[in-house]
Amino acid sequence: MKILGISASLRNARRGLGNASLIEEINSIKSEEALNEFLTQEAETHLQNFKDAGRKELIPFDKMYANLKKLKGNKGLSNSEVCLTAALWSAKELGAEIDRVSLSEYFTESKKKLDIETLKQKLIEADGLLISTPVYFGDRSSLAQSLVNLIRNDDDLKAKLENKIYAGLSVGAKRNGGQETTLIYQLMDMANCKLLGVGNDSDTTSQYGGTGLAGDVGTMQKDEYGLKTAMGTGRRIARVANLMEVAKKKELQGNHKVTFWLLQDQNDVAKNYIKQLILDSGIENLDATIIEISDKNIFRCIACDICPTNVDLDEVYRCIIKSKTDELELMHKALINTDAVIPVAYSPLDRTGIQSSYQRFMERTRYLRRGDYILSDIMTAPLIVEDLGSDENLNIRMVTSMIRHHTIISQPMVAYKNGNDILNSKEVVSRFKRFNGLVRTAISGKLQVYSEGINHLKYNPVGYVLSTVKDAEDEKLNKRQAMVEDRIEQTKTVAKERLI
Repeated sequence: MKILGISASLRNARRGLGNASLIEEINSIKSEEALNEFLTQEAETHLQNFKDAGRKELIPFDKMYANLKKLKGNKGLSNSEVCLTAALWSAKELGAEIDRVSLSEYFTESKKKLDIETLKQKLIEADGLLISTPVYFGDRSSLAQSLVNLIRNDDDLKAKLENKIYAGLSVGAKRNGGQETTLIYQLMDMANCKLLGVGNDSDTTSQYGGTGLAGDVGTMQKDEYGLKTAMGTGRRIARVANLMEVAKKKELQGNHKVTFWLLQDQNDVAKNYIKQLILDSGIENLDATIIEISDKNIFRCIACDICPTNVDLDEVYRCIIKSKTDELELMHKALINTDAVIPVAYSPLDRTGIQSSYQRFMERTRYLRRGDYILSDIMTAPLIVEDLGSDENLNIRMVTSMIRHHTIISQPMVAYKNGNDILNSKEVVSRFKRFNGLVRTAISGKLQVYSEGINHLKYNPVGYVLSTVKDAEDEKLNKRQAMVEDRIEQTKTVAKERLI
């Protein structure tokens, strides 16, 4: 698989031939220790570039910036480039071919004719796009936005990028400096451009992507945690790109299973729309299940210090809440026995009589996530029936929740309701059809890869002391090994039954 690293900072050290030389240098790095040494060296080189450009003399930054642009662009790494380099190295370690572009070379302030066609070709040739951007006002850089605009405004390019894998990296000057909002906004944009979004991997607790901390020039390499998330993102995009390619080897026979999590409704508006959507789509090989959750009694998550309660087989319900009046346990097997998940909600203007278990339910799925990502690598996309003007932003909330389950994010489906009419019915049907095609591809790839004994995904309880201790005890008792072996054997059996 080919992963294209896209640098979206105006303060890049590498450009022109420096992009190619950087790829050569990354390919020559043999260990994580050597990677860290390289990142430190290059970050210090870039700091020296700034000093040589006038920082020592404290000249105005615009003049310093002009001096920097006179350099050859073949040495050093900016903070966002450090993040990108770490991610590309991890992707390379999993067998991916890597390449890199600097957006500052294609979206300039000069009147010189720009070689946008070269950029387009690099985007088209890649299987995955990995974008690294500094944070500006809690959002991506204007260079990253220019890339999004390029895709949006070019129908041919958008069509050729459809179903490619996207992941993001962001670098902010503060630990909570907008890195996550940047990644979420960009994820939503790329999903709506019909790319498939992923975050960082299970080793780095499956969040929204790489989140780096770097204020001053030459400091990103000091952020050990941030570099880990960047490397996790590189691994994640490479693995999913490979999974989608492996899917082409065998065809899924029979029906695929899509589970609708009906989380919020009023007078069965969403429930009836799901049924109508299935009918209108005319998909013959769809096995659809609606789990009605909106009216169920779901207790609040109490955020246990050890979650799930223990290591066990997937079919065993392992949330500590087992009250007879809590209804989540009754849903457990249906929640995990699926090829794809569509969380569903109706967002009305008049909220009289609304039934919603949305937030309580999402919080309670914590045990599924921390149970070594039971829902890993399945396709997911929100379905919202939204009264014009209801303004709940549920599609964004659902995406930010579901990506933490180590899923693959497809384009949200938002049906705009005005009175009794759905204003964009044909568009929603089209998106639903596309989603079902992607489900068949993803589950085929997952069955093949997982049945071959993929390295088991393991939840890493970062920051939870008691969970870490319990995790170590379970490892000694080989409880996790039994769960892993059971998952692999079950997957092998299912793969034999469902793949041609």
